[in-house]
Amino acid sequence: MKERKSGLRNESSKTKRIGLFQRITAALLLPLIIIYKKVSSTFLLNLSLFWHINEGIEEIMADYVHQEMTRNWILVYLRLFLLIVIKDVFLSFVSFLNKSKNLMDSDS
Repeated sequence: MKERKSGLRNESSKTKRIGLFQRITAALLLPLIIIYKKVSSTFLLNLSLFWHINEGIEEIMADYVHQEMTRNWILVYLRLFLLIVIKDVFLSFVSFLNKSKNLMDSDS
């Protein structure tokens, strides 16, 4: 049987770096959720989560969308969408933490 030549064997340093970054952000999500419970640290958690999502979708786009201009427009819209979602999630965390703090203060 012939050995198939795959383009994936000769990965560029950028591809290796992105793959490593994907693994790091995935591994950091659970410890960040467990350790940090302050408002300021939820922003770091959000940023890590949505960066991980963005990198994953960029990889999917690179594999399946072959028109460069279409891929670039989709990625621009995706980043805008993720910025809006990051803002909304952060604000909802802030309001949730403030409400829970107010409930704990009123119980005391």
